[in-house]
Amino acid sequence: MPGYYEHVVQFENPTLRRPDSSLTLESADGKTKIEIGEPSLLFCLSLTDTQALNRDLQRRLHGPPISRPGAKSITDYFRFRTIKISTSPDTALGRAPSRLHELAEAAAFHFAYGNGISISFAKSWARTYYWIGRKSTEQVQFPLRTYNSELIGYHSLALGTDSMFLSYLALYKILEYFYTSASESVLHQKVKAHIINPDFSHTKAKKIRDLIKIIRQFDTRLDELSALKLVLAEHFDKTELRQWIEEHETNNSPHFTEERTILNRSMRIDTSDNTIIPNIATRIYTIRNALVHNKEGEVARFVPYSGQEEVLQKEVQILLFLAEQLIIKTGKDITH
Repeated sequence: MPGYYEHVVQFENPTLRRPDSSLTLESADGKTKIEIGEPSLLFCLSLTDTQALNRDLQRRLHGPPISRPGAKSITDYFRFRTIKISTSPDTALGRAPSRLHELAEAAAFHFAYGNGISISFAKSWARTYYWIGRKSTEQVQFPLRTYNSELIGYHSLALGTDSMFLSYLALYKILEYFYTSASESVLHQKVKAHIINPDFSHTKAKKIRDLIKIIRQFDTRLDELSALKLVLAEHFDKTELRQWIEEHETNNSPHFTEERTILNRSMRIDTSDNTIIPNIATRIYTIRNALVHNKEGEVARFVPYSGQEEVLQKEVQILLFLAEQLIIKTGKDITH
């Protein structure tokens, strides 16, 4: 409302220290005050002015009065914090809600900078932390293989964080690990096919030049996207990939095989033999680039705490499958 702004904020990492008291800033002329602290009475009254409280909002309540004997006001029952701006409603700033929101974001950055804490603006009452692990546990057998410890480390990092940004990049690192070996395997096959020809000889200058040309052309054409395609083609059967997508969409809902806008890019996986690997690779690599790069003017970009985390949670599932299978497929059998 004119001259007043209030929004729920959350401290993203619950393991980090949170300030016990409110955080306050005041303008030099004393006319504008910004505070992060307990919600205002007006804010709480506006939330309770309903026939039934939102279910997700109920989880943010401390409980019935009997469990809060020291409570003095309705605000004591709400388990969240808000950022509040108070200024004169007659000023240009006070009459512009968008300006007040921009000022609140700037203040949150200052509080974060000065206190070493992560503050974000809640988009809904629902929990905004994500977990990429399976919803149900599975029985596992005694290990018959040992696995690359570096890859296990990235896998643990992906499962152990509620940041979809970090989870996606950690799992991508597992696929990226095999770029060199997959590329070299293809190059070795090309070189081998050339040198086993009956007319090849190290004394023939033309044959040596042709061999050098093969190597140079391969190195020039092979970029990261091509390397990712090679990794998928070398370690995965197309039927295996198609089966996982079908089962995943049967148990959840169609996502990968439907045309969707992912991080401002239209994507769809065609599961036919000629397109399934290029489609999966392009989709993963495009999302990876959107996470890693943030150039001004880029179409596909990831903006933290903008609601795109929910999209990443769906996208990361196929990457989790590929990463886990790569760890398993490249393990070493245990000899007894």
